[in-house]
Amino acid sequence: MTSFRLYSRAVLLLGILPMLGGCGDPFTFKLATTGVIAAANGIFARTDVNLKEKNYAAADLLVSQMRNQVGGLDRIHALPLEEVGSDRLTSPFGMGIAEGIGLRFIDLGYSVWLHDVAGEGNQNLYPAPPKGQTPDFILKGSYAVKSSDVDVYLRVINVKTGLVISAFDYTMPLSHEIRNLAKTQTRIFRVQQK
Repeated sequence: MTSFRLYSRAVLLLGILPMLGGCGDPFTFKLATTGVIAAANGIFARTDVNLKEKNYAAADLLVSQMRNQVGGLDRIHALPLEEVGSDRLTSPFGMGIAEGIGLRFIDLGYSVWLHDVAGEGNQNLYPAPPKGQTPDFILKGSYAVKSSDVDVYLRVINVKTGLVISAFDYTMPLSHEIRNLAKTQTRIFRVQQK
């Protein structure tokens, strides 16, 4: 490991330590510390891409920010991540990231609607949101595919206030698998002349 990497990790840890003091209860401190250690140990910088591992680490970081605002009875609606620069287009990658993070939220005791992010063949696994009920929070985001990596931008938004209560952005290497998953379906629009 180069000295620059060691230096940057040390700066990251020293910069975050004062914020960890305000975590309050031991569970929040443990969750926040786990996220910091994951980031410092390069989970998001490694060249091998384990999407489940990255989704879980990202979910843990989001939960560390939203813990005091979202309860177990609050409903979170997971929406597919949209490709930056497209008109609300998504891909199996955008759906898989949201699904993986939603599943981790469920593991941590949150109520999450995953129907809209069910991958191909998984539509029957997650029931549709109950009619007449609205979510309290929305998990959404976007991603930008670049030449050698992909940027992921995640947000948890309070539906009533419209405020972002939790956010996390990260970059991962663009492997062959991710490149294929991130391909959006081409849409053809017809414009009728009057």
